[in-house]
Amino acid sequence: MNKTALQRTLALGALTGMRSMAGPAALAMSRGGTLARIAGVMAAGEMVADKTDVVGDRIDAVPLAGRAVMGALVGAVIAHESRGNMAFGMLLGAATAVAAAHVAYHLRKRLPVSNVVGGLVEDALVVGAGSRLR
Repeated sequence: MNKTALQRTLALGALTGMRSMAGPAALAMSRGGTLARIAGVMAAGEMVADKTDVVGDRIDAVPLAGRAVMGALVGAVIAHESRGNMAFGMLLGAATAVAAAHVAYHLRKRLPVSNVVGGLVEDALVVGAGSRLR
């Protein structure tokens, strides 16, 4: 995996840890088309759902596993495109998503604001970073 692919996997894996659809959506949007629109709607829906009590903590087993899978997917696609080792890309994307999920969770819990405001701050960071990584 070349340096650019490595950096992109780390960045999109981190976004995936913060919002499980953010990394895949940014990757899809770099290609355009129907998939980009669908991924964008799914990412926006996730951001809305995040502010409700229905969604559990991202570091619970099931949501964390989902983030790991989505991070692995992002890493595999990037590795494949750069003619790198897809298994390494998957592992790196998944590990980055899991680590970022924990870091973002604990940072958000320390913010002296409500869950909704903390979520909006996090959303702004994710959208800003994601738009630069497309």
